[in-house]
Amino acid sequence: MQFRLSGLCILTLFTLIRIPSFSQNRDELFIRDYLQPITTDNIFSDPDYYNWGSSIIRDEQGLYHLFYARWRRDLTFTGWLTHSEIAHAVSEHAWGPWKYKETVLKGRGGDHWDAITAHNPKIKYFNGKYYLYYIGTHAGPEGMSEAELIETARTGYSHKNWWPLRENQRTGVAVAESLGGPWIRQDQPLIEPSGPITTLTVNPAVTRGPDDKYYLVVKGDKPNETRFIRDQAIAISDHPDGPFVMQPKPVIDNLDTEDMSLWYDDKQQRFYGIFHAHSFIGMMASTDGINWKKATEYVVTHKYLRLENGDSIRPDRMERPFIYYEDGKPAVLSVAIKKGDDSYCAFIPIRYPEHPRPNPRQLAWQEAELGAIFHYDLHVFDGKKYIQGDNRITPIEDYQVFNPSRLDIDQWIRTIKEAGFKFALFTASHETGFAFYQSEVNPYSMRALNFQNGQGDLVRDFIEACRKYGIKPGIYLGIRWNAFLGVHDFKVDGTGAFQQKRQEQYNRMVEGMVKEICTNYGELFEIWFDGGADDPAHGAPDVLPIVQQYQPNCLFYHNLQLAEARWGGSESGTVNYPCWATFPYVSVGTGPSGHPEIVANNYELLKTGAREGQYWMPAMADAPLRGYQGRHEWFWEPGDEDHLFPVTDLMNMYEKSVGRNATLIMG
Repeated sequence: MQFRLSGLCILTLFTLIRIPSFSQNRDELFIRDYLQPITTDNIFSDPDYYNWGSSIIRDEQGLYHLFYARWRRDLTFTGWLTHSEIAHAVSEHAWGPWKYKETVLKGRGGDHWDAITAHNPKIKYFNGKYYLYYIGTHAGPEGMSEAELIETARTGYSHKNWWPLRENQRTGVAVAESLGGPWIRQDQPLIEPSGPITTLTVNPAVTRGPDDKYYLVVKGDKPNETRFIRDQAIAISDHPDGPFVMQPKPVIDNLDTEDMSLWYDDKQQRFYGIFHAHSFIGMMASTDGINWKKATEYVVTHKYLRLENGDSIRPDRMERPFIYYEDGKPAVLSVAIKKGDDSYCAFIPIRYPEHPRPNPRQLAWQEAELGAIFHYDLHVFDGKKYIQGDNRITPIEDYQVFNPSRLDIDQWIRTIKEAGFKFALFTASHETGFAFYQSEVNPYSMRALNFQNGQGDLVRDFIEACRKYGIKPGIYLGIRWNAFLGVHDFKVDGTGAFQQKRQEQYNRMVEGMVKEICTNYGELFEIWFDGGADDPAHGAPDVLPIVQQYQPNCLFYHNLQLAEARWGGSESGTVNYPCWATFPYVSVGTGPSGHPEIVANNYELLKTGAREGQYWMPAMADAPLRGYQGRHEWFWEPGDEDHLFPVTDLMNMYEKSVGRNATLIMG
């Protein structure tokens, strides 16, 4: 790591012109790499109660208050629907340890809408008052005895009372002048199911927007849906206690989600909602509180807890995510945990460094120093000279031209292992659009070949060879151009509705391909999108959340939303000196989507980085093994051995890339 250390320490040795960061009006809120490991102080458990869903607030004296749900353990875990109560705990720190103080709400009894249970609280402070949002239910005019409630709790979902009680759940609010109460409840629920949700309104989250209106998220069932899908809906009011008007567009309706928490970030000028899905904790974003999309960091964390001693907890359930903000930024992520018959609240500190630092994926990539890329496409076998411009627009005449008789991927990887390479990438697809693996979503793939009777899978063979020799495998995926489907700079040829429908289909296909690559071949070291990948807001395929969800340890390179590494500004295999690992922008874009400041002066900013850059984005120096007269030849062609760069040139590349704080990738 001598080059890495010198690259980091060089920050103190040079004084360069400060390059100011500019507001890109982009979503740049990141949490997952700043989540800290926890200790027993960060776990709030009770031997007599199940503890669940928490919400934090700080008083004027600096004391932290926790409002959370709990119910007796003798009622079993499903007792939350019948016997949950909202309790109040205090701590000197937002991450604990917490001490129980009092119970503030229970089922109200009688003929009230919240006669049974008080659950899933959110505490807010608006206009000099405290608002405690919660959910409750009732048994209808006939009521239900305590014995029936206990029987329902201990039987759970299969009890005849379960579904009526579930369907009667609604959201309400209790108001107090102080955190010590008394809490005055409303006579009616805040909102009834309508629009994008049906059956129930539960799990509230409220925030005040920059327009001084109040935004309420509630969960309900998705209308006209045979599957068990819960949607998140948004409602708006002029007052924190309503009336709230349901909006027609849901926040989320494409997958089953629960337990959203909501806030407005002044710096990002966005609303955010954090939620839990079946396998991860995710985040949505909105500039107006009405129209929502996946946040840049769509996957905040997968469902596990890191412990300070190096161990981890893999819970049976990890739900009720809540972000506590302090000094304008996230400070704690709290979650509800169920492991076996235990249930508790966990509080994960969020700590942002004073100066940019590499995340684990970037650090591993930089420490690897030297990678190889195997550039492959159909035209390697057509006997013609490769001309990039033509190849991007002209489909291969006969894709059966791919039929190698001496293909030996094992030899490829064995060779780079002996040469000292640490990782390798393979072009799963390039400009022809052909996919070199068994794709279910792209018919223009190895399934269509006579080669190996249509059963071949070069991605599989490549990754298996990498693992055999201890090389970290990565995938290069070309989606910016596709000569077969007529795609240029992410856009499908055509006009009007014809083009729009084809673009939608192309995007679905690409997203399906990314999911296949991310789920069918084990852990990847890097995924490289050819020429970058544009922002889905511009109509491009939405690839970033797929990588985040299915390959959390994979370096993402790159799209207009995020770049965890940057191109070094040329294909010479060298970078400038100095070459800072810091950069003023969170992404670099490419082609028509590129930032003008990055393209200026022949990509000077990419070549040098920025001493005062606020984002860690190390440089990649890439180069082919062949070339002449300034031409770089990425693909193998027969009889072209004379154009191989001599060893002295290769050593010069290594010295002026790895030796200058970049990672070298040769092909």
